[in-house]
Amino acid sequence: MSFDVHVQRFVDGEAARADGTFVGALLAPHVARTDPNFDFAELRFDDGTADLYGIDDPGGGFMVNHVSSQQAWALLADVAVRAGMTVMPAGAAPMIATEAMRMHLPDGLAHQAVVVTSATDILRCLAEG
Repeated sequence: MSFDVHVQRFVDGEAARADGTFVGALLAPHVARTDPNFDFAELRFDDGTADLYGIDDPGGGFMVNHVSSQQAWALLADVAVRAGMTVMPAGAAPMIATEAMRMHLPDGLAHQAVVVTSATDILRCLAEG
């Protein structure tokens, strides 16, 4: 899938930082290569790859695209659950890990958000459009 997926933490309706060291540690086992000129990392999994932009400071938010791996979706679900970040695929509802995160989303996103905790949840939401 080649659409952009933004991942960002929100607090009180505003973009906020997640723990960058923690988020980086979640991503690190999957980083196959980086290109500092583009703040880019190729993530590699047993079942495919994904491109990530924002690897230098993932706690400030990042974007993935060209996701060809169910394990990559599982990683995004894990980041949402463990780092309290919202997964926002282009053309789909924002995805939050808990109902408590809904009140922190910006105006206009809260009512659209769906709760996801796994790759299966994310893929189901993407299929539903």
